[in-house]
Amino acid sequence: MATPRVPGRPRLPDQARRLRPDNFWLYDLARLAFTALRDLFRVDVVSTGHDAVPEGQVVLTITHFGYLDFVPVALLWWELRRDRLRFLVGPRPYRSRLLGAAINACGGLAVVGKPNHASLHASLRTLDAGWSVALFPEAGVSRSFTVRACHTGAVRMALETGVPLVPVAVWGGHRIMTRGHGARARRGAGSLRALWQAPVRIHFGAPVDVAGTTGPEDAGRRLQTALQSAADVAVLDFPLGHPAGAWWVPAKFGGGAPTEAERDIWDARDVMNGLRPDRDKM
Repeated sequence: MATPRVPGRPRLPDQARRLRPDNFWLYDLARLAFTALRDLFRVDVVSTGHDAVPEGQVVLTITHFGYLDFVPVALLWWELRRDRLRFLVGPRPYRSRLLGAAINACGGLAVVGKPNHASLHASLRTLDAGWSVALFPEAGVSRSFTVRACHTGAVRMALETGVPLVPVAVWGGHRIMTRGHGARARRGAGSLRALWQAPVRIHFGAPVDVAGTTGPEDAGRRLQTALQSAADVAVLDFPLGHPAGAWWVPAKFGGGAPTEAERDIWDARDVMNGLRPDRDKM
């Protein structure tokens, strides 16, 4: 399952690399619960590009347009690979001790503090142990529903270990729940009614070539481009199209979502007001 490492990279002891799936019973319980909800509400999940994903472990980088985008990816990954993903999770959910404990019990890796060297090292140890890692490199939901600049944690993992870096786009999940449009919102703005037969499209892009880059920052820009390209593919066959003025449609398609310039202004205000702890870098 594990991918060969860069020559000279120290390996963990055999005991530390041994997988312990029995420790993640809560992950499996959550997976079964979300699968039941998906089937109950007849959520229409269609994936493309997964046949080109390399065998063995990978680093999955996922677009972050909706709060629940990790769910269809985790469910699909299990159905395709019978493999559990280890998700990197920002600090905000850990404000709740109960939720933080649940995330840890599911094998989540906390991204807290600055500059998050500990989180990077924990991720490298997880990769050394043979797991596949998944994360949202934008480190926060994008209001514009286009890909923001990516932090460099994911590309550093790929550069350090040689594990393939795979961009994954999720489109449609943000209609169910995202920033400003939650499950309790009015109809048409992320209500529970939007979950019924909701279309969700997932596209796996080709692995990002980080070896030919000049460094993590350059690789991060390449990853951002790859994620946006994957998102553009996922949008192509979305059955609801791009209704003019719809809140969940990007401005570049004539939708009512903020432009990228407006998004950047609001994000900067959030940082100034201390509302974006999930912007911590790794």
